[in-house]
Amino acid sequence: MGDDILDRGYLMEMRQWVGEGVFATLMTQAHDNLPPVMADMLNAWQHGDGDTFLDLAHRMKGAASSVGCRALSLAAHSFMHDPRPAETVSGAEIEALSELTRASLKALRDLANHPQEIPVPAKPQ
Repeated sequence: MGDDILDRGYLMEMRQWVGEGVFATLMTQAHDNLPPVMADMLNAWQHGDGDTFLDLAHRMKGAASSVGCRALSLAAHSFMHDPRPAETVSGAEIEALSELTRASLKALRDLANHPQEIPVPAKPQ
């Protein structure tokens, strides 16, 4: 799962465009931004608030995508387009999304600790 959890091509291009300092800041901010959205999604689900849950799924999709968390973004996107009412999402599905959030943050943290895994290209793609 480690290789497909992040969009390494996107992250490589982002790193080139924004530079090392901004890139590092964005990776750090993901740890501040993603967990509260997940917590709010859990809260909305627990209270049967389907509209808020779907709004938060949209926010999670965008936040995850903006920092290259491909699998998390796709998972949030799938909730947005699921034909079932959001209130019928199962506890197992919520736990899977929560675990994917944790795994995505770990992958970003590992990447920050090993930046050579995403080399800076000679010029933007």
